[in-house]
Amino acid sequence: MTKLNFKYFSKPSLTIRIILSLILIVFVVLIIVYKKPISQKIYKWEESPVQAVAKVSFIDVGQGDSTFIELPDGKNMLIDCGAKSASSKIVDFLNEKDVETINYFLITHADADHVGGGVAVFENFEIENFYRPMMYSKTEEKIEDYPTHDTIVYDDIIRSAIEENCEMFFTSDATSWSSLDGSYEIKVLYPDAVYSDNNESSAVIKAEINGFKFLFMGDADVKVEEKLIEKYGFDLHVDVLKVGHHGSNTSTSQEFVDAVRPSYAIISVGEDNSYGHPSEDVLQILNDAKVTVLTTIEKQDIEAVVGESALNVASVEGKYVDVAMICVIVGVVILILWGVPDLHKKSAKGKKSKK
Repeated sequence: MTKLNFKYFSKPSLTIRIILSLILIVFVVLIIVYKKPISQKIYKWEESPVQAVAKVSFIDVGQGDSTFIELPDGKNMLIDCGAKSASSKIVDFLNEKDVETINYFLITHADADHVGGGVAVFENFEIENFYRPMMYSKTEEKIEDYPTHDTIVYDDIIRSAIEENCEMFFTSDATSWSSLDGSYEIKVLYPDAVYSDNNESSAVIKAEINGFKFLFMGDADVKVEEKLIEKYGFDLHVDVLKVGHHGSNTSTSQEFVDAVRPSYAIISVGEDNSYGHPSEDVLQILNDAKVTVLTTIEKQDIEAVVGESALNVASVEGKYVDVAMICVIVGVVILILWGVPDLHKKSAKGKKSKK
């Protein structure tokens, strides 16, 4: 057997190895300082003590909104789909859940950070039922006396729905969904009329799953909250509140929190956003009410696991592997160790030559 002769394999010079090591060290420092992952993170959910009957996932789409509900009877619902920049995140998330068909796809209102990922959703999944705001896109023929929202991004999602040839409804037609065995009921509480303002027309959805209650506020503002309090009062009480308008101070009033009395408040928001979300005033109101506040900035994807008689809200905080970071650190260690023996030899030779 021929043996390899390692004398033909030479290492880069010590100077080059030191320079490469320093570059890699600077690279690691920049990653830590700016918290920007260089490669895809591999997420691992915290182990839930609850055996899941259903799941409600608040997807981290940055400055936007998207929630995916897995129901006890095997059906599912997607509420909003983030901005266009979040398209791949939505598709990857649903693929990881082995989703092929979305039974109910609902858009709360026409803002780009709630509908932008819609084209990708239609392109990658079969949609059975699509529920849209009481607004027409700019290229549609009007049938009802609804206002027109003339942005390209809203027009794109409506075009995609038409091309999909799925069942399409306005949210005014979507009253409730429920299972035959009574394990869940989902209701559209609002809008109660046609509004030209996007946020004022935002759908508000309440879901009760195995006795646990969720309230999804979209971008509904204080005006909407007042109407809900007047109509439903303390029946608004839920376990989990999806906070309105990304924690803006235009939503989540003290009176509303008093009526809803949630145990958990979820805020979907982007890091360093230009809107100042979430508002310190809103966070203070929730903290004073002893509500556990979870934001997608700190927690990434957040999942509420509904069991037979218990609810567990978990996140992926600290539960990820950044492949790039590991490779860089290993590379730095190898290069430094590779150079240390040569430094020692060079130092030893220097001492001998002096003698």
